[in-house]
Amino acid sequence: MTDAAGISDLPAFPFHSHSLTPPAEYAERRATCPFGQVRLPSGDPAILLLTYRDVAAAVADTRLSHDLTAPDAPRMTAEPSFLQDPDILLNKDGEDHLRIRRIVAGAFTPRRVERWKPVIEQVAAELIDALEEAGPPADLVADYCFALPVRIICRLLGVPEEDALRFRVWSNAFSSGAQMAPEEQLAQIGEFVGYVAELLAAKRVKPGEDLIDDLIAARDGADRLTESELLSLTTGLIAVGNETTSTALSRFLAELLDGDRALWNQLLEDPEVLPDAVDELLRFTGLSNSALLRLAVEDVELPSGTVKAGQAIAIASNGAMRDPEAYPDPDTIRFDRDAPVPLIFGGGPHYCLGAHLAKAELIIGLGALLKRLPTLRMTVTRDELKFSGGEIVDSMVTLPAGW
Repeated sequence: MTDAAGISDLPAFPFHSHSLTPPAEYAERRATCPFGQVRLPSGDPAILLLTYRDVAAAVADTRLSHDLTAPDAPRMTAEPSFLQDPDILLNKDGEDHLRIRRIVAGAFTPRRVERWKPVIEQVAAELIDALEEAGPPADLVADYCFALPVRIICRLLGVPEEDALRFRVWSNAFSSGAQMAPEEQLAQIGEFVGYVAELLAAKRVKPGEDLIDDLIAARDGADRLTESELLSLTTGLIAVGNETTSTALSRFLAELLDGDRALWNQLLEDPEVLPDAVDELLRFTGLSNSALLRLAVEDVELPSGTVKAGQAIAIASNGAMRDPEAYPDPDTIRFDRDAPVPLIFGGGPHYCLGAHLAKAELIIGLGALLKRLPTLRMTVTRDELKFSGGEIVDSMVTLPAGW
């Protein structure tokens, strides 16, 4: 472990860069110091992982714990955060994690997602109809990138769609995706949790056949969820998938519509490549230039070194997905790339439950825009785009566009 005097000498993390571009320090440290420590905003030290091999091994290793809820656990910032809530699925390990995951996993299998594709297509069409009716200019973040996943999750869960607009600020706060004071973030999360509590109460009075009803049955019937776990799980399902999918889609569009729009035109000419294009865009754009923390509960051997029990690691997926050993010519978008799958959905027991749904939304949502609005363009430059600077996802605030 680094002593208190040594921590102050460590490089401060996160490194500064434009939100759409990984920091230059990622490539420099990957080449010269791929297993070195950094100082987090909280003052805690962490080993920064930047190679594909290290990150792929770390996200699959159950000895690197997600549970950072203890008062003395390392954390990214010193301010209070929902990431300290022990009932959130992200913060659970072992059998406790698997117990909750099994309850909800059936709703997100590839077969179930296949049945949802017509619904995704319908929602995308409705949103583009509204864009065309209103005419340009438009904010693609609010009017499409966020609206698409939030409407889908509302229909999947059985949440009133008229409440969807309320979820944007709440989702942003919940996923640490907003630049807001800690007090405001916690207040927004509290309001969100209160809404979900009222929703669960209403569902108990008038049940249906949606995913929320299944979760309530798991709580009230077999008692496999505690009441606080039910509340946290429902809140997380509404929030996290919306914010991450919205951020990914808006980042895709910023890259595709930038400059001469050569990549956009390539997809217009060959839409069959869309599934591969989404994988490549997920690799290239990521969700933020920050990192996710894990805590070693015992010594863990990774390709670049040993994490000692009690040490924290910072997993910088955006750095690993630009590793030239895994992705030759990593700073170029290539839709024909033959390379490992992106690490954006994690790995091991914590592999993202909603990965299949998210990819379906991204493929269908992007494809619908290409088909219906082929002349789509950004009306600002790349450097004028504004981002939230969030801890988990660095959400685009607006994406002004015309066609």
